[in-house]
Amino acid sequence: MITPSKLPFTLTFSGGWDKGVRYFNRFTDNPEELAEDRAPGLTFTENQDIYIRFDAPRGFRFTMDGLDVVTIPGEERENGQTYIAPFRRQDQPLLLFEGQDFPLVPGYYVLTVEGGGRSWYGLMEITPKYMGKQSWQDMRDELTDEIRTLSFDFMKKNIHISKALEGALGLNTSMLLRFYTISSESSVVLSVLDELSHTANARMVLRLKQIRQEEGRRPDPHIRPQHVKERPGAERMPALRTEITRDVEENRFAKSILLALDHILQQFLEEIDGPIRRLEEKQAELRKYTWGLEYKTGEKALSRLSLYRRRARRIKDSISRVSRAPWFEEAGTATEGEVPMTVFMDPRYSVLYRLYKNLSDPAQSLDVSSFYQFQWKRTDKLYEMWSFLQFIKALTAKGWELEEGISVIREEGRYRLSSLESGTEIKLRREGEEVHLTYDGILPASSADTDRENHPLYTNNSHRQPDLRLDYYKGGLYYGSLVADFKYRDILFLWQDETRSASLRRQFNAYRDMNTRFYRDLDETASLRDSRPVKEVWAVFPREIPGKSDEDYSLRFIPLAPGLTGNHRLAEELENYLTSLSE
Repeated sequence: MITPSKLPFTLTFSGGWDKGVRYFNRFTDNPEELAEDRAPGLTFTENQDIYIRFDAPRGFRFTMDGLDVVTIPGEERENGQTYIAPFRRQDQPLLLFEGQDFPLVPGYYVLTVEGGGRSWYGLMEITPKYMGKQSWQDMRDELTDEIRTLSFDFMKKNIHISKALEGALGLNTSMLLRFYTISSESSVVLSVLDELSHTANARMVLRLKQIRQEEGRRPDPHIRPQHVKERPGAERMPALRTEITRDVEENRFAKSILLALDHILQQFLEEIDGPIRRLEEKQAELRKYTWGLEYKTGEKALSRLSLYRRRARRIKDSISRVSRAPWFEEAGTATEGEVPMTVFMDPRYSVLYRLYKNLSDPAQSLDVSSFYQFQWKRTDKLYEMWSFLQFIKALTAKGWELEEGISVIREEGRYRLSSLESGTEIKLRREGEEVHLTYDGILPASSADTDRENHPLYTNNSHRQPDLRLDYYKGGLYYGSLVADFKYRDILFLWQDETRSASLRRQFNAYRDMNTRFYRDLDETASLRDSRPVKEVWAVFPREIPGKSDEDYSLRFIPLAPGLTGNHRLAEELENYLTSLSE
C-alpha cells in the first residue's frame, strides 16, 4: 500500500448516517494487491446517501464501480465508464449515491484514480443492513463451481460424449475425467514410453573399487574399468573408478510412477469392463430394433468404451516393455513424498508425472483460470460472468446441449476453461433449434456488416454492447433475440426516478430498437420494415422481488443472485420467451 502522504490527490467521503468527513487513504498502484489484501479503505452501510469530494491536479480523474448507471452533473463518459474530474475549491461535496432510490448492493467496489500517467486502486466495502455479508463470496465460489462444471461439459463434448451417451455409459464423473485424460495424453505418453523402453537418464559417478595392482605401476584412479588389464595373482588395492549409472533419482521416481500407473490402469480396465458387459447384454436384447435410437446410442457407447479401453491397454503394454529395460531393473526405490527437480525439467518425466496425478486424482485435473479468480474484486464483472453462466445452466436444464464455445485449455497437465472475454460466443442445440449466446459482444453499427449466422442484429445507437445477447434459430431461420444486461445494483429502485435513470433508459431503449435483415423468411426490405427481433430486454439484478416489468420499454426485471429463492424460475422464463419468439 502507498503511504497516504505520497498520494498526489485527496479523496473524502461522507454518509447520511456516518456524519463527518472520512478520508480514503488506502491505495495501491498494483491491482493484484487488492486480491491479496482485501482490506477496504472505507466501509459504509447500505441504503444511505454517499457524498464525495475529489481534490487533485488538473488532468486527474476518479471512477468507481457503480457509476456507470447513474447520471452525475459534469461527468465524463469513456468506454461506458463514468469519470469525475477534480473539484474546484468552491465546489460542495457531490452526492454519488442516494440511499432512498439507489442503495448499493453489499459487496466490494473498486475505486480508481488516474493521472500523470499512473493509476491508483482502492476498495470500498458496502455492508448489508438486512442480509448476509457473504453474498459476494458465495457468488465467487459458485462462479468457480459453475466454471468447473462448464469446463467438464465442454470436455465431454470434445471426446464426443453427449448427455444421452453419458447415460448409456453409466459412468461417474471421475471415470469420465480419466477418459478425457487418456484421450488427450495418450499419444505423447506412448511416445515417451517408447523412448524410455530404450534409454533413460544416466550419470557419471566415482566409485571405490578393489583392483589388482600391476608390478611397478601405480593405478590411475580415474582410469575406467574397461581399460584396465588385470594380471592374475596381482595384489588388490582400493581405487576410485568412473562408471555410468542409471540408478539416479529421476529414474527411481519414474520407476515408482510407472508401477503406480500400471496399477491405476489395471483398475481402470477392470472398472470399464463392467459397463461394457452391461451394454453388450443390453444390445443383445435390442438386436431386433437396430433402427431404434436406444440401440444406436448403445452401439456408439460400446464403440467409445472400447476405444478408451484400447488406449489404456496400449499404455499399460508400453509400461510393461519399459519395465524390461536394463535401467528399470538398475534403478532402486524412490524416496516417498519427494519429487526430484529433474522431473519438472525433463519433459519425458514430467509427462508421466502429470498423467499419474490426473489419473490418481481426476478432480484436481480441472483448473479455474486466474482470469476468473482475479475478477472477484470487480463485483460488477463477477456478477456479469456468474449471471451469464446461469443462463447457460438454465438452458441445459431444459434439454439444450453445448455445441460450440469456450475452448478447454490444457496447461501443465490440467484442464481449464479459457476466459470469458468480450465477444465470447457459445452455441447450444436442441433438436431443430439452436441458440447463440454472446457475452459482452459489440453489435455492428450498420446492416451491411451483419450476417444471418453470427451477427443478425445491428444498431446505429452508441449503446450496442449488451452483457448478453441470445440469438434464436429454428429450422435454419433466425427468429429473434433476447438482450439482457446484468446490473449489480438495485435497478428497480433507480428505475422509479426518471431523472437519475435517464442514461439507463436510453440504454434499454437502444437494446429494444435493434433491427435485422434476416428475420425468419422475410425478404430484406420487409425484415427491416416489419420485424421486431428483440421482443424484450431483461434487466438482471441481485434483489429478490416479485415479477415486474415496464411494458412501455419492453423491459422485464429479473432477480438473480446466489441464494435467491426465485433463481429456479430463470429456466422457465427463458423457455417461455423462446416459445414467444417462435409463435
